[in-house]
Amino acid sequence: MKVEMASAQFLREEGNKHFKSGDIDGAISCYTQALDLGDLKETDKAIIYKNRAACHLKKDKFSAAVQDATASLEIVPDDPKALYRRCQAYEKLNKAEEAYKDAAALMKSDPKNTAVQPILKRLNPIIQEKVKEQSSTSSKVAQMFNFTFDPNCEKEKRLNAANNLVVLAKEEAGAKFISEQNGVAKLKQLLEERDPDIIQASLRTLACLSQGSKERSKQILEQIELKRIGFLIAEKNNRVSTSATFLLEKLLVALTDLELYRAKVQHYKDERKQGNPCIWPKFEMTEEQQSLTDHVFTMLSKMIENAKVSASGRDNVIELIIKYITRETGLHWTRKFLDTEGLDGLLAVASAIKQHETCTLPISDSTKMHSSVCMSKIYDDLRSDKERDLFKEKCSNFFKELFSDDLYESKVEAIKAVSTLLQGPYEVGNVILSFEGVTDIMLHLASSKNPLHQQVAVEAIVHSASRRISLIKEADDQVKVRALVGLCKLGSAGGSDASDKQLAEGSTMTLAKVCRKFLVNPSKDIEIRRWATEGLAYLTLDADIKEELVNDTPALKSLIEVTTASDKNVLYPAATVFVNVTNSYDVKDVEPELVELAKFAKQHVPEKHDLDKPEHIKARVHKVAEAGVCSALVALCNTDSIASRELISRVYLAIATEEDLRGLIVQQGAAKALLKLAIENNTEKGLIKASHALAKLSITMNPQTTFPGQRMYELVRPLLSILHLECTALENFEALLALTNLSSISESVRKRILAEKGFSKIEHYMFEEHELLKRASTECMCNLVMSEEVVKLFEGENDRVKLLVLYCGDEDDALLVRAAAGSLAVLTHSEIVCKKVLEVKPHMEMLQSLLVNENVEIQHRGCYIMSNLINSSKEIAEKLLEGQMLEILMAISILKEPERQRGKELCEQCLKKAIEYGIIKPNK
Repeated sequence: MKVEMASAQFLREEGNKHFKSGDIDGAISCYTQALDLGDLKETDKAIIYKNRAACHLKKDKFSAAVQDATASLEIVPDDPKALYRRCQAYEKLNKAEEAYKDAAALMKSDPKNTAVQPILKRLNPIIQEKVKEQSSTSSKVAQMFNFTFDPNCEKEKRLNAANNLVVLAKEEAGAKFISEQNGVAKLKQLLEERDPDIIQASLRTLACLSQGSKERSKQILEQIELKRIGFLIAEKNNRVSTSATFLLEKLLVALTDLELYRAKVQHYKDERKQGNPCIWPKFEMTEEQQSLTDHVFTMLSKMIENAKVSASGRDNVIELIIKYITRETGLHWTRKFLDTEGLDGLLAVASAIKQHETCTLPISDSTKMHSSVCMSKIYDDLRSDKERDLFKEKCSNFFKELFSDDLYESKVEAIKAVSTLLQGPYEVGNVILSFEGVTDIMLHLASSKNPLHQQVAVEAIVHSASRRISLIKEADDQVKVRALVGLCKLGSAGGSDASDKQLAEGSTMTLAKVCRKFLVNPSKDIEIRRWATEGLAYLTLDADIKEELVNDTPALKSLIEVTTASDKNVLYPAATVFVNVTNSYDVKDVEPELVELAKFAKQHVPEKHDLDKPEHIKARVHKVAEAGVCSALVALCNTDSIASRELISRVYLAIATEEDLRGLIVQQGAAKALLKLAIENNTEKGLIKASHALAKLSITMNPQTTFPGQRMYELVRPLLSILHLECTALENFEALLALTNLSSISESVRKRILAEKGFSKIEHYMFEEHELLKRASTECMCNLVMSEEVVKLFEGENDRVKLLVLYCGDEDDALLVRAAAGSLAVLTHSEIVCKKVLEVKPHMEMLQSLLVNENVEIQHRGCYIMSNLINSSKEIAEKLLEGQMLEILMAISILKEPERQRGKELCEQCLKKAIEYGIIKPNK
């Protein structure tokens, strides 16, 4: 215990040292480690929290500063420093009321505090304006109340008023007033009405009230019980069910501090990426919070298998579980699913066949996919072999019971559930397939005369890909299209290898033709078109089929049309087709020596198809883009599937690689979609691909028009994320070019780059041996030095100025010299930097090489640097104007070429200054 305390004290002192020296990241790391040590005195905790809050203020992380200052104040109320720091953070977050309260509390506890007085002066007029707004909001809310809660009011006017309440509840002032005017109780009354539109508006208003407010969320949960919300989720009306689910989600987030935990997890990941030592945050809940989540879990798990729950309600319940089940970013429900009947409920849903008379569960076309994703989430979140064995055991028991049932329908349902498992945790699905007699049942069902049984069997066979069944000749389209996908799967086993054909010559082309026929036929339902799309997802690994598809305009248009359908199950196969057609999947570079070695060892070497050469890929990308795939993918970006989001990112990157198509991407609204793909809810590769696509757009297009307003600032983080050693040199290079373009726009953008720790990342590449990376980073730095904050970094005790001076003497790369000279031209406005230039030993040779350079731009920058150096002080001027330097300046001052006039004028100014100093005398 004493060691821990001593360590915490040591870390705190180290953090203080880092803070004083300006190393804010080091200070945050030390304070975080100190807090993670465990049993600290409460007073020590309070000090560390408020110190870390000061660090967050320096880094412009105002939300984090509020959290830490609040944590400190919970231990030591009215602490002046903690109040002051939280007040500053609130002001920066535009939360004037909260800032004013803290400032007033600070004045009360420390009346002599002069630092808070300017804040109070700034906030006072804002608060006065807020009071006026609030009174205006209050009158609006009162007016909406009169219409909404008057049953005699005409329906249209009443519904408009109810929807206006939703808008007002989104604003804090409106939400506060609604709550104070007994709004929750009044909204509860609306839930008893029969009009679904009124009920939906009421639920949406309640959801807005609960957003970010524990107090209001508790009030809602007390008055509108959890059971009542459950009944509304179970409603047949899809809009009512979805709105009730949204309300429950907002209540869960507000009452469990889940967002705070997720922020800690994200902080942990960010620290790990930077190589800083840190501990995985603990997920802690109070007894009250634990009780709430237990009740919600119990209700949701029972609703999965409840026959009274509607199809849309069941989908919403499973979606909610998917969002909040995991240990990493959810409410830690995974283990509870194994210990209760939750998993059995999901399997029951997976086995349900709505065409069966015995089926009592209302299900939609998406329900099975939801249950598959949910089981996959649970299985992936299991942490030990013991937990995985328990999962397999529960599944095995469920299937044994179904297979042992005398009812033939039970066996059909079991095969349906196997198919669902194979789409999710396929390892478990394969375990069930290994049961004695399961394959025989599948084959028996496949040969049945009942089309429904054939569909179920073929789906399972397709997902297991273990048997070739000749059902392609069946008359029933639903059976035929599933069998078709099975054959497509077998035919694509060789992947993109042109020499490895699994079926007879021309067979895959025939299969693709049938798939396109099913896809184009408008009379076919979405289910058949989905299966046809899945077949193409396998077949389009073949370059011949890629060419056939992009040249079949109706099929390509139909494929794009299918992606906009409401069926979520079609998204992944459709995105896979676009990835295959554009060749945007990863291809490993094969070393020629290894190929020769494989041939010598008589091993099979994959061959690249002639139609997969760059010129053919480029043509296909153009055809796909011109068919309108960009706008179709924009609509698909709302999916929660990270695998699908990665595929979409890959397609966008393939299109953005073609410079003449970048305008089309922006025109079809894909720039905004790409930002979302690059920031959140994507795989690691998907984030990189989306960020790289953004970099390509930012290089050739004006970021101010491509990413207007706030989006331009959001662009910084994705671009910096691919300045990483694990990314390719091309990704690094294009990110640097994009940042160069971005940093030239305004000081606020440059500040954003610095706030996101961009300086050190960009500077790192200035030391690279790769010439293009070195040049691109130096060009970016040339723009960043226009910021005062960066100038201070160059003024510090380091060799940054020396590096730029040395780059000015590079004889091989004129563009690198131009960028380095440009940086020095800005930096030498600082007298400290001027002195540092003269500390570099070959500075005279470097400066002379700039002045006599044939490149007009480089010479002008050299003259500008000389002007700054000579104007900085007489001492520096005397050292510079020795030897040949004076002769060079005089020679430039008499040049007559028009393009060199700017340099000439600067040299004349240098000579005049030298005369003024008395270093030289004027020529009589």
